[in-house]
Amino acid sequence: MNALKTIGWGLYLACSWTWCIGMFLPIVLIDRYGWAGFYMFAVPNIIGCTAFGYVLRTPERSKAIVEKYRGALSSFAVITIAFHAFFLAIVARYFIPDIPSWWMVALPALVVLTSAVISVLPNRLWPILATALWLLSVGIGFSFWPGALDLEATQTHPWQEVVWLLPITSFGFFLCPYLDPTFHRALQSSPSKHSFGVFGLTFALMIGLTCLYRDALVAGLAVVILVHIISQAVFTVGVHLREGWLCEVKTRRVYFALGTVLACAIAIAVAHREHENIQAMADDYLRFFVFYGLVFPGLVAAFVWTKKRLTPLRIALFTLVAIVSLPLLEAGYIGGSAWLSVLPVVVFATWAFADQCNSRST
Repeated sequence: MNALKTIGWGLYLACSWTWCIGMFLPIVLIDRYGWAGFYMFAVPNIIGCTAFGYVLRTPERSKAIVEKYRGALSSFAVITIAFHAFFLAIVARYFIPDIPSWWMVALPALVVLTSAVISVLPNRLWPILATALWLLSVGIGFSFWPGALDLEATQTHPWQEVVWLLPITSFGFFLCPYLDPTFHRALQSSPSKHSFGVFGLTFALMIGLTCLYRDALVAGLAVVILVHIISQAVFTVGVHLREGWLCEVKTRRVYFALGTVLACAIAIAVAHREHENIQAMADDYLRFFVFYGLVFPGLVAAFVWTKKRLTPLRIALFTLVAIVSLPLLEAGYIGGSAWLSVLPVVVFATWAFADQCNSRST
């Protein structure tokens, strides 16, 4: 029975982490950098997220992080939900043919509302729901095999840029899981940390699925792909609504709810803005990664790693560093100066190292 629960929570992780990044970013990166872009995404993603369970190891350590940084965890949930609202709006706008424009609002709204309904499900049902969803998604993926997998990828950017982008990508994927409340839920609920090993294997299949349907996505969404995208989005938004709500103290849960609604409204508004072409839309999509490549992993490096509290002075310093880093990431990911994206990683790594040295000396 414990083995089945371990597998179930591993599949829960695979589905909670298969969101509008895993379902679309590989397509963008393969288009830009060829298969080197996919490996830049996949390898640190799988290794970094799998390592979470083996680094923390025990539910007690997870609970200590949630207790100390609950505001950061709930913020991660809010941004992730808003990112899905943006993603679903652009899916309705660019990838579903002959659909009324009002679906740009209706589709994300329906997904969020459906997710809110399922978010009240008890803890024991989530691994069961995840298992069914994972099997559905993998089945959809294999329905495209082998004809949809074109091993020849025509790239628009030099693959050498991957070398410069790898540090910021690894920085995000290795550290973001520590602020994802669904990862903490799995570690606290699973009978074994090996559910994260199950996650590594099953999530690899999920992102491989993205490669299978990438050509079909560009041509226009097939119904089965739309089922995959919407069902995964409902699951991911549902678990983040649930865990973001639960990790907040009761007096602040109303702010979590209001913040989620406001963030979703802003995200949909961004999706509505005029784009010159589909590449400009992809640039807006990549701009969301300021949260997952800079803000959230930066919080882990500057606070969680060093076990520092979120004092006003440290928050102000962190905000200053993040603001200064924004144009570097813009130039690195979108402006063609990929080497600039390394600098924020160096700054936060130096910050964390200095804090660790100071803690040891005192």
